[in-house]
Amino acid sequence: MIFVAGMELYKYTLKHRIGGGNFGEVWLAHDEAVNADIAVKLLGDHLASATANLKEAQMGNCLTHANVVKIHYADVVHVAGTNIVVIAMDYQANGSIVKLVNSGNFIVAPRAISLTIDVLRGLEYLHEQSIFHNDIKPSNILLGTKNEALLTDYGISCSSPGLLPTAAPNAYVLHRAPETTASNSISVTTDIYQVGLTLFRLLNGLGTIDNLLSKVGFTEFEKLKTQGKVPPIGDFLPFVEPTLMQIIRTATDQDPTRRFQSALEMRRAMEKIPKFGHWDMDSTGALFGTLGRNRYTYSITKSKAGYVFTAQRENLDTGRQTKISKFTARLALESECNKLKKQLMLAVVKGEL
Repeated sequence: MIFVAGMELYKYTLKHRIGGGNFGEVWLAHDEAVNADIAVKLLGDHLASATANLKEAQMGNCLTHANVVKIHYADVVHVAGTNIVVIAMDYQANGSIVKLVNSGNFIVAPRAISLTIDVLRGLEYLHEQSIFHNDIKPSNILLGTKNEALLTDYGISCSSPGLLPTAAPNAYVLHRAPETTASNSISVTTDIYQVGLTLFRLLNGLGTIDNLLSKVGFTEFEKLKTQGKVPPIGDFLPFVEPTLMQIIRTATDQDPTRRFQSALEMRRAMEKIPKFGHWDMDSTGALFGTLGRNRYTYSITKSKAGYVFTAQRENLDTGRQTKISKFTARLALESECNKLKKQLMLAVVKGEL
């Protein structure tokens, strides 16, 4: 079924496409009955029956929490021999958190931490309702009216009384936990695994894990997961604080018994991370650090004797720029420059400047 702007489906007039994937499309639509704009997810019966598709709406209609999207109602519309399930929910005008990435395709650490804490609050609630989300990824996290994070899309979520491990109805391959690949089982800790990979991508680049899959192929990618090499330790950007790095590594451990055992446990670990400075990237691709009212930059130039690493501080109130002698040096090797760069970056992150 091809959907186009202006199409009328029962009481809904489609306005523009918001997103979608293999399982359906999401549109901004106008509900003529209540005279309001809403978001609608449109599911045809080419992959599942209307009865099966309605289960997503039935599950989402029972949810009420500040960090999960509530589904209000659903209709089945017969169009050109196809049963279209229309699932209606609030329209989140700010879109998904993907829109927050900078030119380096990552989100600054304080924002990524805050968003992930919101996600974990929502996940705590879902687990309290005996629901495994099973599809946690950046595009399934929306920004609410207060810029809070909201988990959405329950298309492959499932209920499990007592939160016992259960068979996955489907899987997002990129974030699939190794035990899901091996046994098709999902659990509390497979949701934790997905949060960990999501957080890694927010901090280090949304395309990093996808690029790895494309590079090594599906079979090797799944093997690397079982070896604890996804995400690769070498793909962490140098300014990711060690405590935050360890949280990600714990959440994505190949052994589910060594992961955080609940969303609450992971959230508490993240809430302890101190927030001092952070690094961002401007539209030209240049990294810069921010700590208080100071902006930090660096440069690496090559000379006959090797390399010169220069670090600078700019006071954002006065515009005064000064060289930071502690992080300025003549070095023989490029690797020494990279080491000094990492030290500078972590000093900003830890508030040590």
